[in-house]
Amino acid sequence: MKRFAHILLLAFLAVGMVHAQGDPLVEALRKYQGGGLLEAKDLVDQAVASPEHEANAEAWLLRGFIYKDAFKAATDTAQGDAFRAVAITSLQRCLTLDDAGTYKENATQAYDYLAKSYFNDAARALTEMKDQRAIAVFGKYKEATLALDSTADLRAKEVEFTNALGTVYTKRFTAQREDTDMFDRAVDAYEHVLSIDPENYGANYNLSTLYYNRGVFNIRRIGAEDEIPTIMQVQEASREYFQLALPYMLKAHDMNPTRRETLLGLEGIYYSLQDQESSDKFRQLFEEIAPEEQR
Repeated sequence: MKRFAHILLLAFLAVGMVHAQGDPLVEALRKYQGGGLLEAKDLVDQAVASPEHEANAEAWLLRGFIYKDAFKAATDTAQGDAFRAVAITSLQRCLTLDDAGTYKENATQAYDYLAKSYFNDAARALTEMKDQRAIAVFGKYKEATLALDSTADLRAKEVEFTNALGTVYTKRFTAQREDTDMFDRAVDAYEHVLSIDPENYGANYNLSTLYYNRGVFNIRRIGAEDEIPTIMQVQEASREYFQLALPYMLKAHDMNPTRRETLLGLEGIYYSLQDQESSDKFRQLFEEIAPEEQR
């Protein structure tokens, strides 16, 4: 911050701004240098709203930095989100007005920090099981990134985020198996990952496990008092889930043949499909690979 303020102050000196008594932009810079963020924020808002500075790249750059630091200092989530949004738009405005590219490096670095903070917040929200906030903030990350570079490749981040989102939905479904909406959301998340990256091991394995566990849960719901036709229907429905699980687990196994978790998964799936020969085959492979040998 000090290095930035010093550079900007030199720019103001070069054009004689410091001598402009009562100029809110000059006063905003002074307050910013002194650590008075809230006062600097109010003053820089006045500056960019004035005819003198509304098309001034320096003014919008200063506003972007002031609001960026206000975002970093915020203790309230909603307030922090609001400050970050203003910082982003201010830096965008600076880059648009800065035809000579004088402030491009400083503005771009600050903008990149803020854009990445959206992704970090989305990941944190998923860790806290706040999926709605995570989705909203991740959308902001993509929007901000593409606004700066419309050709940016976001596929890796999309895969990372959506895999984690699928895990949140899976945990919710596991905790409440009657909530099939969470099951459907988890399936959609993993399928979205595979539409981007068919070779993604995590999505293949997790989707297979999700289908398999759904089938097992259906079987376990059968009570002693259930009538025979009901039992047969549940078994057939479970078989469909086991069949859905199989190709994804086979794909995960092909990607890493020494992974014991996929061997165990294939043993269970084939057993549930009443293919004892295949189940025994993968059980044997599982026992032949020591835990420390898997990659």
